[in-house]
Amino acid sequence: MPNQLPLWIIIIISILVLAVGGILIYYISLFIFDSSKNIDKQDITVIDRLGSILPYWLPLLEGLQNFGQQILPDYPFSLMSVYKKTLMPLVIFYVTHPALAFIVFFVLYYLFVRAKSPIPDRPFIRFNVLQSILLFLINSLLGAIFRALPIEFRMSLYGLMLCNTLFWFVLSTIIYSVFKSIEGKYAKIPVISQAVRIQIDNQL
Repeated sequence: MPNQLPLWIIIIISILVLAVGGILIYYISLFIFDSSKNIDKQDITVIDRLGSILPYWLPLLEGLQNFGQQILPDYPFSLMSVYKKTLMPLVIFYVTHPALAFIVFFVLYYLFVRAKSPIPDRPFIRFNVLQSILLFLINSLLGAIFRALPIEFRMSLYGLMLCNTLFWFVLSTIIYSVFKSIEGKYAKIPVISQAVRIQIDNQL
């Protein structure tokens, strides 16, 4: 399409938005925490909660790409209509720019997960960013395995049942993690959350 931006411009804009967003979160956090000497550094602020929700867009879009597009057309029309008006444009953009996911992945890793991150350590944000990255990698692996199965199986009743199961696993873990982030609590997803904590403890 003539009005579509070139991929390299989209990539640069995405990197800049993520970098500026990370720096803004850092300086706003400094302002909030320095405004009172009695504030505990382990307190989970509104900024921490908002910053912890954003990374979950990455595994959500990956899960919708891998599983949602195949099964959602079979769901009730009202649900499909809501999906088309809300998430579908984002999924289409995500699918048509596959390099964007890996760029966001590496930017998140560089800004929040790396031991020598340029942003001061915020344990709650770091935990959720690392968990969202792990969910993204699991989604990518499950999606690759599912696409490697014979098309006859994928289109069969058992294939659709498997796709539904994987889709709801992805969706439920992300919704649960987001709600826990809003509450200011650490999510406890079996195996996944433990793996995140082990990784964080190993970097200390």
